Amino acid sequence: MEMYFKFIDAQSLLKKAKAKKFPFSQYLFWDAAIEKIDVQKNKRYIIERVLTRGFLEDFYTLLQIYSTEEIVETLKKSKELDSKTIHFCSYYFNIPKSEMHVSSFYR
Repeated sequence: MEMYFKFIDAQSLLKKAKAKKFPFSQYLFWDAAIEKIDVQKNKRYIIERVLTRGFLEDFYTLLQIYSTEEIVETLKKSKELDSKTIHFCSYYFNIPKSEMHVSSFYR
């Protein structure tokens, strides 16, 4: 699975993930004030948004900040995913598609 990350600057993304400022692409959170988003308190919101709309760099950062278990748990509870995200996450995290739900918005 590491083949996904050959084309990014992992060192700078690791620094960004460990820094105090918000580590994800700000365009993903157009509907919220970035300075008010807490990486732990708003974990579900961040994980859903990065997986459905983020760049590869955002996905890499997500994997640095949250454990696989946290991400998988969020995916199984989410009602905001589209079918493309479900297919990717099923493959990447080895989750049966039947355990994730497509949002009614995307049906």
